[in-house]
Amino acid sequence: MMLQRFKICITAAACLYAGTLYAQNADSIIGNLWQIHNNIKNQSCANGQVASNRAMNLFLSDRIGYYLSSYKDMSFYKNNITFNAADGIFSLTHNLFQPKGTDEPVKGFMTAGIKTNAANAFAAGFSKKTYSNELGVTFKKTWISRPVTVTNNCFDKTYMDVYREQQLQEMTALIKEEENAFLTSLTSVATVSSQDSNFKKAKNEITAAFYKTLQEKYYRHFAEQQYRELAASEKFKTVKLHWTSFAMYLPVIWQRYTVAGSLAASTESKKTFPFELSLGHTRFWESKKYGRLQLTLEAAALLKNNLERRGIEALSYQEYKNAGGADSLLMYERRINSIYVGEFKNRVTPAVTFSFVYFPHESHIGISGSLVQSFGGFKSMNATLGIPVVLIDKTTAPAADFEFKVHYFDLRHTAFPGKKLIDNLSVSVNVGVPFSKIIY
Repeated sequence: MMLQRFKICITAAACLYAGTLYAQNADSIIGNLWQIHNNIKNQSCANGQVASNRAMNLFLSDRIGYYLSSYKDMSFYKNNITFNAADGIFSLTHNLFQPKGTDEPVKGFMTAGIKTNAANAFAAGFSKKTYSNELGVTFKKTWISRPVTVTNNCFDKTYMDVYREQQLQEMTALIKEEENAFLTSLTSVATVSSQDSNFKKAKNEITAAFYKTLQEKYYRHFAEQQYRELAASEKFKTVKLHWTSFAMYLPVIWQRYTVAGSLAASTESKKTFPFELSLGHTRFWESKKYGRLQLTLEAAALLKNNLERRGIEALSYQEYKNAGGADSLLMYERRINSIYVGEFKNRVTPAVTFSFVYFPHESHIGISGSLVQSFGGFKSMNATLGIPVVLIDKTTAPAADFEFKVHYFDLRHTAFPGKKLIDNLSVSVNVGVPFSKIIY
């Protein structure tokens, strides 16, 4: 009996000792949060920092997330989907960013993904057209500057400092309360359990998991509370940021086409490997008064063919046969459902693109535009004018982006001199959906 009581006392003492050790870990969580707060509070108002680095990461994720049109656009979400109805391109990207430190700005990341012509795949499956086999992988490396916040006056910073400290006082009490409840429950389990090695190991792992979860929960809560308050109160004049991205698209299979130089010529099988390399730089401004403006300048090199440039005529098998095509019988035997008639060319095409996106203050509807100048064998100037619309979720964060576009092809009439501007006009819609967690 005495031995049993002795064992119980030893067990309780061990748990209390362990609790004391882990309480230091809980104290370190609280201490780190207060250190982040004090580092900001002790800065002069001229410095402009009104929120922690991770809070600004969340803030920028919200603001920049208002525009997502292609895999090249920057997003702080872990996963993103885009669809371009103009060319039928579907893309899925995954962000490889892993956070470092307790309060670091996102300085850059790598994304990888896949891009395919989904519209062609559906059309080929349901209307017996030929597959374009447009499938490839995308990679993008982005380097991000540190955001610069300009306040209206010193009151903005003081307000955010007071709000942050008040939130920290509440969080300190909550962390202590959760820790005490956990240690009490752990001690209760220890008094009725044996003191074998498996029990000790299980107890240590459960305790370590608890403090890890506690840390992640309140680090996130600390950053999110600041972000929400900054977005709601708008205690800033402007927020500025810029980033540079290197993007690459590499097909995984060759694209193949059946081509005839003319209706009287024999058909040939042509192939292409439409890679793309681009380097772009973007400037972003968020103004409390005027809204959001994003300007991008990009230089790219693409392997293009004149099928994509409308420089060759596309015919179905029946159209080709009715027009007197020389190889209609061979096409029938090979079950080829479409053919291109004209001179087929593959050329590396340099291009320079300038684009802008603007959202007025407190508006979910904006305006966008781009101007693309291509050089080399396929010289042309193309323009687009769009209306981006963002849908928000219950937390007011961007949930989906729709961009309705009008495309103006060959503005200078260099590719097709005989065509009027109205002949080169088309409309489309782009869709972007970010999902999963936010990197911060």
